Amino acid sequence: MMQDMDVAEDPVAVLAALREDHRNEPWDHRWNDLEVEGVDLVSLDTRLEGCTFTWVANGGSLPERGMATVRLILGQLETVLPELAADDSQHVWHRLHRMAQLIVAHNTPPTEVSSSDLPA
Repeated sequence: MMQDMDVAEDPVAVLAALREDHRNEPWDHRWNDLEVEGVDLVSLDTRLEGCTFTWVANGGSLPERGMATVRLILGQLETVLPELAADDSQHVWHRLHRMAQLIVAHNTPPTEVSSSDLPA
């Protein structure tokens, strides 16, 4: 399991390792119906997976639309985490929270390509 990120570590590498830990987590079928505070945790997991995949693949860069999704998920997790029961596999949702935090804290927005930068 991943430890907290050392200041010298690359956030992309840390997130990639957290993502791998998450992907290797055995899926508990009870999670399929897990809704806390109106948040469907399966949907949250799926949306964050797409954002983390893109962020890692782009070397730590996610466009604003993706960042809006990650910020929404981060807020949802901050609402959900204190309400989880002991048997809701809290470590899984805390890991997702850490992943969303890393993206928000370390995103490098993609550079915009203007029409003047394109070849004629």
